[in-house]
Amino acid sequence: MQWIPPNASFEIDDATLTWTWDPDQFNFIHIRYLFGAVKDWGGLFKEAYRCCAPGGWVQSTEANVEFRSDDGTVDKEPSLHMFTKLFQEGGKALGRPFFVDHLQETEFRMAGFVDVQVIDHKLPVGGWPKDPKLAQVGQFVRAALENDLEGLTLMMWHNLLQWPKDDYQLFLMGLRKGLQNPKVHSYMTVRYVYGRKPE
Repeated sequence: MQWIPPNASFEIDDATLTWTWDPDQFNFIHIRYLFGAVKDWGGLFKEAYRCCAPGGWVQSTEANVEFRSDDGTVDKEPSLHMFTKLFQEGGKALGRPFFVDHLQETEFRMAGFVDVQVIDHKLPVGGWPKDPKLAQVGQFVRAALENDLEGLTLMMWHNLLQWPKDDYQLFLMGLRKGLQNPKVHSYMTVRYVYGRKPE
């Protein structure tokens, strides 16, 4: 605990329930990567609004795990589309969507935030970008995905959707092949939405 600043503390709570903090308590609330965990995004942002002090800000950062490409090369690897389908169907079965970028801005405004801003970023997958910095980011993203493909997909494939067990290893092999294909210029997107509680 020696590396924790004296003004920092940690609390474990369930953000999908009524928040335990008093109204107007925080000047800044950062919500990140809860896709697949939240059933009611409007309720989450209303609680953030309630606990945010007047004039304070709330930010939501969520990834969209659909593999995309501007040049159509993602279509060369069908397993990349199957990855998206797995998360779409898994989210429906759970009642907790994995694709929430279309909800963020709307639900922020409905919660009462003003000065709402939306910023979208492309997150390359693999070392294909010409920009060296983006290529390095893409290599890290690909490595993170490759290191945990089973952790990301196994429960949804087997337990939740009960898709054919014999197809799972073939899916993983195809996914690894798709991630390593240098001719595929894939990326995912990350959306940042932030807004201010009126004073």
